[in-house]
Amino acid sequence: MQQHNWPPGVLPSQRNYWRFSLLFLLPILIISGIVWGIISMINSGAATYAQADALIYHMNGHAVMATVVTHESGTTETYSDNKRYAEAIDLENGKRLWRVLLDAKNNRDQDFGLAALLGQSSKYLFFLRNELYVIDKQTGEVVAQNDHFETVKDKMSKEDFTSYNSSDIKFAYNDSLQAVLFKGTDGLFYSINGLTLKTGTINLNNPDKYFKRKNQPSYDGLMVQAYDDGKQGLAVLDDQEVQLLQASNMREAVQHRSSEKSVRRFLYSHPADKLSGNWEKVSEAVYIYGGFLTDPQQRSLQFADSLATSETYRLFANNYNHIHAPIRLSNGGLIVMHKASTENNAPLLLTALLPDGKVAWQISTGYADIGFLYKYPDGSKLFFMGIPAGKFNYPMQQLLCLNLTNGTLQSYPIK
Repeated sequence: MQQHNWPPGVLPSQRNYWRFSLLFLLPILIISGIVWGIISMINSGAATYAQADALIYHMNGHAVMATVVTHESGTTETYSDNKRYAEAIDLENGKRLWRVLLDAKNNRDQDFGLAALLGQSSKYLFFLRNELYVIDKQTGEVVAQNDHFETVKDKMSKEDFTSYNSSDIKFAYNDSLQAVLFKGTDGLFYSINGLTLKTGTINLNNPDKYFKRKNQPSYDGLMVQAYDDGKQGLAVLDDQEVQLLQASNMREAVQHRSSEKSVRRFLYSHPADKLSGNWEKVSEAVYIYGGFLTDPQQRSLQFADSLATSETYRLFANNYNHIHAPIRLSNGGLIVMHKASTENNAPLLLTALLPDGKVAWQISTGYADIGFLYKYPDGSKLFFMGIPAGKFNYPMQQLLCLNLTNGTLQSYPIK
């Protein structure tokens, strides 16, 4: 007979108690472990993230970011279990001001599909997920959905779409018209006034102009390689380009940039009152795939008395993003955005350069690409979201705030 070595002084009744307790607790512990393991597996696929079609407005002296936030449960690969919200986030502290569940059903009576932020008027935000959502910017109140628009509600498509920046969206907000435009199911085009919400038909001679694919910020689209402030020309160049420019052969330099992606670039300076001559290397610092970071909200200006008057310089500058102006710091410096290495998913670095080329600060964003960028009106802060380094097509799960004076970073999770 098997003997149990019970502790000295344990009575038979106590032994039976411990046997019963073990027999009772063991199945519970096993089941709890299994349940915990399943929950952990489910949660490992869960994610909460924002979209790149976010926009900014101001309320009570604070900048507010409006965006679509998706909460993926991780339990399925379909869209049906994902919750999508319209949200407003205070950029001063990262706190959520309000949220609205976008749960309208599509034309197959399914809670399915992606969501998009179409645009904003001075009073409202316009979201789309199977139906149009008109939301008060201040309170987060849903002011209107399809049924609100009695005369056109049967013309408003409820077809879900597969990408928030693709051409299959049948709704758009046009800033110049200050109106929501949509393709009616009867083949006509309709408008909804962005302030009064009054509806009517509209004649669009070139519909693709209004319902075209949205271009979101990206690494290459947020840089310019050459800049001229009227006194000094600055450029981020590789060695071969400099050789061509020193020989006043700027056209070949342009062709070189078009055909070969420069890797190791350096900061060069050039007097603005000379169309040819010496390009001087400011320092030995290397900027991999680098360029000056631009502001998507600010158009570039050309100075009449600068290199911009040279046709070849314009060709050189126009070979890059010449639409938006570089971000200028309060001390007159610029920001160079560049990669930490040549790997595709290497993190982006931001280096603040003083007018004489000296480094004021440098930070690693931790992002391989940037999908949203906003500079505070007073020039003190930069807000951005992006894809984490080492990831591919990964959602944006945090908002970064960069102090442009000292290069300090704050991170606000999207939750």
